[in-house]
Amino acid sequence: MARNIGRPGRPGRRGRSGVAVAAFAAAVATVTLGTALPATAAGSTAAAGPWSAAAPLTGADGRQSLIDVQVAGDGTAFALWRNSAAGATTWDFQVAVRAAGSGTWSAPHTLATGRHDTSEAVLAVTSGGQAVVTWLAGSGLDGSLAALAATWDPKAGGWSEPAVLAAHEGLSLGTPRLAAAADGTLTAVWTQGDGSLKTQVMTATRAPGATTWSTPRAIGATSSGSVHDLSVAVAPGGAATAAWDAYDFFTGDHAVTTATRATAGGGWSGAAVVPGTDATSGEVRVAMDARNATTVLWRTGTDGDTGPGTLKSATRTTPSGAWGAAQTVAASFDAGDGSDPLTAPNGDVTYVWTGWSSAAGTPVVQAVTRSAATGTWSAPRTLSTGYVRWQVDASIGADGTVQVVWPQTPGIDNGDDNHLFLASRTGGTWSTAAPLDSTPVPAVPNTDALTGEVAAGPDGRATVVWRKAVYASPGGYTSQVWARSQTLPAAPRITARAALSGTARTGSTLTCSAAWTGTGAKAAWSWLRDGRAVSGATGRTRTLTPDDYTRKIACRATVTNGGGSVTTTSPAVTVAAGPGLKATTAVSVGGTAKVGHKLTANRGTWTPAATGYTYQWKRNGTSISGATRATYVPVKADKGRKITVKVTAHRHGWTDGSATTAPVTVR
Repeated sequence: MARNIGRPGRPGRRGRSGVAVAAFAAAVATVTLGTALPATAAGSTAAAGPWSAAAPLTGADGRQSLIDVQVAGDGTAFALWRNSAAGATTWDFQVAVRAAGSGTWSAPHTLATGRHDTSEAVLAVTSGGQAVVTWLAGSGLDGSLAALAATWDPKAGGWSEPAVLAAHEGLSLGTPRLAAAADGTLTAVWTQGDGSLKTQVMTATRAPGATTWSTPRAIGATSSGSVHDLSVAVAPGGAATAAWDAYDFFTGDHAVTTATRATAGGGWSGAAVVPGTDATSGEVRVAMDARNATTVLWRTGTDGDTGPGTLKSATRTTPSGAWGAAQTVAASFDAGDGSDPLTAPNGDVTYVWTGWSSAAGTPVVQAVTRSAATGTWSAPRTLSTGYVRWQVDASIGADGTVQVVWPQTPGIDNGDDNHLFLASRTGGTWSTAAPLDSTPVPAVPNTDALTGEVAAGPDGRATVVWRKAVYASPGGYTSQVWARSQTLPAAPRITARAALSGTARTGSTLTCSAAWTGTGAKAAWSWLRDGRAVSGATGRTRTLTPDDYTRKIACRATVTNGGGSVTTTSPAVTVAAGPGLKATTAVSVGGTAKVGHKLTANRGTWTPAATGYTYQWKRNGTSISGATRATYVPVKADKGRKITVKVTAHRHGWTDGSATTAPVTVR
């Protein structure tokens, strides 16, 4: 889920001055709109796929604002939004569920009523398909503040009644931040205070299958200011890091602060300031990877509300280890919206944000990645291709695929053609951004015409939820929430079975061919000798070796995509001997051609290289009986005769080659 950060005055942004406040029901002011704009048909059509058809999650006569979409480890998807029914003055928290392996979303389920249009709720999911949504209820005025949590039970297929996660009798309580370990254990962190510059950072956990949370305990506090940007990251094994910006009201200083739980069942360390930060640092976010490495990001160099600063990071390899030196992530960082740090299985960390580009003269979507192998950050990469509406959302799958969505128009002077764009990072490479909606969404006065959230599933496939507003005369608007997902393609289908072409003899090259259909399907090639795979033979072509001589050779294509795989094997061919060996250096007779003196056959060189030779000496072209060695001693019968030797070169799997020397006359 994206995080709104930075200075106020831009859509989707907030400053640092806000603190956690009491939650209570209140009326929502009516928004007055300007000149009527034509409505357009709802729903996107795929520009890249395969994508499911767009599915409406709400009716079209109310209003909504998106909160989050996430996909659990088993593939179950959860979408969370605020909903205001037609004619209503308050908002509800609503959620829809798409079961693992299904393409159908449930009807909206209302978790809480009587909310503000900006009331906060937090969604977290587990590897086993469970989900938890938490929000605030009550009032600090009467000491009834509480954080409530509703849980999706995948076995029962329903939501629990809201239960108390934390209660506080003071004036302020922050919505808990949640993160899950691989076994489903949930960790929550939140702030609570008395409204007089005294704030505590609290934590509690909930074991898998449990319905109650552990007794809250404090892991940090400030007595002269407030806490901002609280977040928590949990490694799969249960180690955890909480990070926040501790602001001192009297000095105006900020301190990037963390507390750590080194093991799943261990206690928390005391709060400590991250080395390398300074009094201007803030806007904190944190991530942990499967190897327990922790990365903290923060902005420094300004008060966070005016002008660009610098995006910095620090990393430690173990929860109890020392932080590495602070690194510069982006030298000029003027962000409007940004993701959490996204950690890949190999430890790479990606961060995505919207920021002002002086070169482009517009806000742009940018991304950086820290390589776990080298410990360095890449240069910022611009993903967007037009004018960005200061909004972005990014998510990472268990396979390391990063999915990013944002609303965009062609340019600052064309604000009517709103599209939702998507870009992906797979295998270390970013795709070219492309619109998910082929029909532009017209601008709507006083509200965002188009917003979107994205979740990357366990296999990296994207689920996108978007909210589209349309002008409703007179002087109003309605909106609707939609969803679509990258679906598993149909398994490949072989349209022409594997076949061999070329001459099946040693030294010749055979080519394997096959034809298939299937979205994103790729073929892996293998070769068989007498039905067994040939080690290392994985190309589409193969040059036959002497080991193949007289053996039956076949090729196989295994075609795979996200929907499955299919295999086709060619008919086998028997490998014949290769062509005859050829002499590249002529054979010759060495020695003195005289009776009683030894002559030697110089066998020359051959291609391919011979592994053995045989000889036949001849007198005036007639074979000399028994003269079959590399040497020969002429006898009286040879005097005055012409002596030659025929050299025959041998190599397994090849046809023999032979050559006869020039004659010598025996004296």
